[in-house]
Amino acid sequence: MKKTSCIGLTLCVTVLLLGSTSLHLTAATPNPSTITLTYTFGTPQLSIITIEQERYDTVSLPGSAAMGRAGDPSLPAIGAYILLPPQTTVTSVSAHGSRYSLGQGYHVVPIGESLPLTKDPVTPTPNPEVYASDAAFPAYQCAVEGVYQLRGFSILVVSLYPVQYRPASGELLAYPSFEVTVSLAPTASASPLYRGLPQDFDEVRSRVDNPELLSAYPSHAPLSSSADLLILTTTSLKDGFVPLAEAHNATGVRTIIRTLTDAGGTDTETIRNYIRDMYTTMGISYVLLGGDDPVVPERILWVMGMDENVTEYEDYLPADIYYACLDGPYNYDGDGKWGEPNDGEGGGDVDLMAEVYVGRACVDNVADVQAFVTKTISYMNSSDDPYMTKTLLAGEYLGDYGIASYSSSYLEQLVNGSDADGYTTVGIPSSEYQVDRLYDSEFYYWDPSELMAKINSGVHFINHLGHASFDYNMKMYESDVDDLTNTKYCFIYSQGCDSGGFDNPYGYDCIAEEFTAKTMHGAFAGIWNARYGFFWSFSTDGDNQRLHRQFWDAVFGENKTTVGAANHDSKEDNLFILHRSCIRWVIYETNLFGDPAVNLLNSTSPPPPPPPPPDPVLSIVSASGGARVLHLTVKNIGEVSAENISWTATVSGGIFHRIGISLNGTPFTVDVNESITVNATLPLFGLGKVSVDTTVEYAAPWNGTGFVLGPYLLKVTQS
Repeated sequence: MKKTSCIGLTLCVTVLLLGSTSLHLTAATPNPSTITLTYTFGTPQLSIITIEQERYDTVSLPGSAAMGRAGDPSLPAIGAYILLPPQTTVTSVSAHGSRYSLGQGYHVVPIGESLPLTKDPVTPTPNPEVYASDAAFPAYQCAVEGVYQLRGFSILVVSLYPVQYRPASGELLAYPSFEVTVSLAPTASASPLYRGLPQDFDEVRSRVDNPELLSAYPSHAPLSSSADLLILTTTSLKDGFVPLAEAHNATGVRTIIRTLTDAGGTDTETIRNYIRDMYTTMGISYVLLGGDDPVVPERILWVMGMDENVTEYEDYLPADIYYACLDGPYNYDGDGKWGEPNDGEGGGDVDLMAEVYVGRACVDNVADVQAFVTKTISYMNSSDDPYMTKTLLAGEYLGDYGIASYSSSYLEQLVNGSDADGYTTVGIPSSEYQVDRLYDSEFYYWDPSELMAKINSGVHFINHLGHASFDYNMKMYESDVDDLTNTKYCFIYSQGCDSGGFDNPYGYDCIAEEFTAKTMHGAFAGIWNARYGFFWSFSTDGDNQRLHRQFWDAVFGENKTTVGAANHDSKEDNLFILHRSCIRWVIYETNLFGDPAVNLLNSTSPPPPPPPPPDPVLSIVSASGGARVLHLTVKNIGEVSAENISWTATVSGGIFHRIGISLNGTPFTVDVNESITVNATLPLFGLGKVSVDTTVEYAAPWNGTGFVLGPYLLKVTQS
């Protein structure tokens, strides 16, 4: 992997990664020199699979992703998103922990190639150089992916590696926890994009592991003159968007329309600078680009998707993320390739966290605007229509790729949720939506006429994985889209190749444009790939699948229900695996065709409930003894007060093991960041070394040793 290796206030933080993530901050001091966080991991999950008659072992952890080159052992990596104090920069990052052996003789499955949906199967094959060695792999515990700016806040993204593998002996080594230390140095000035608005704090709070550090940032009152959505178009098309602005304003989404004349030019840098100015002065959160690429020009980014010289693809593609992520340049070295990993500020990575959520209406004329606006408003007014509870999964035969041969194995992960491939996502709830399926199988291939009939009868969400091209998607050609008759409009998310290439070098509109802006039927919005869609043969852990699952997780799991927010969240959730195969590629190419401020839960289904309040988190700091007494010091390192906490103490051992005392202590209460010492009176009398074990609700157990001399418990130390 091409990564920055990790070299080795104090903020003390514990993060528990046990299927879900929680984090608790014990102290906060502005402008610290270091941040220290402790990440605690679940037990690695081991299983056996067979690929082409070869038996392999798999290793996964909750919240993880397989990282490495094609042919390397597939081992879990876990992402850390660490908020930095204002006006600081990272000088070094280190991760330390004690490891233990899971045993020997394991044959860990290799990572497969990331393949476009046009390539013949490639069986995952171990890299002989790596698998012949008995050196621990990977050789490091963490790797820095980058420092990114989100609305003026600096966020460090790190990949953690809690499992190592010695291939020659087959030994697996696991780390129960890491202490991650980030060393910092001061910087000269604050980000010019810092607004300090309440919505900015909310967005950063949802993204980082240590949100308590937000208290070090100054907050500002809402702007006196502000807007939520900017529609940016041309003078000739402006009037056509007025009904859409009025519809948004009626729902409380403050919307303004501006033209490229207002922006001061039609080149991409001028447009980006204008969006930046509207973000800082008007407080916008959404941008709808009202024009196809000849009308509102796109920024073409260069991208290479690769598995470290095993497979390599490169291309130039249209990427509206350029207008969403507003920090720094996108061509620092001034060559012809925009968007390279060294094209950001000072030669670092380009900005990949969104200040504003961007969508595009690919309209060329007044008729296109009318179609786009009419469908969008109709959808916004459809909350009581029964079709809004219908969703469809459209899956095709992909080729002879093992478990990935039929895309139904991917699409089923979008319903209700999934913990496949080491990470957990929330999906479309079948308790609230009627889930229909069109799946190719060994015995049946669905016909495009079946899909067209379902669209014509009304369906809310369509999720698709299959072969596609610029003018072909979901087995439909553009002429089929023109033959649709529906007046109940759908949202489409497709992993197919090329269908969203609105810069189509062949000179005709891509099928995503046809669905959303060139007909009065079809879709009101959708997300399509501008170039190749990528998946993994013999695995469902594909690069596009990572974004697809995180999109619906944003909607139903994180309450980011506008289509623009969900699209960008799906990208940012995957930044910790940015250097894996083709993740950067799919982050660039997944453009939104539609209004980003539209709410996807504008339906009869209620929005998801707010997340439950966090549980208390306690830490047993120390234990000490005395005359027939055990003193226990407990600290509240959580976010909420801990009330009526139960606890137990056990003392056992001594000469001839005659001592054995267990008791329940009196419940206690301790506030956030406070410590308390509780006492247990022990009917103690004996002699010799004893074990001291304490259990406190919401705390890790404390196990130690001590000495009993008559009624005295002496020299209590942690094991």
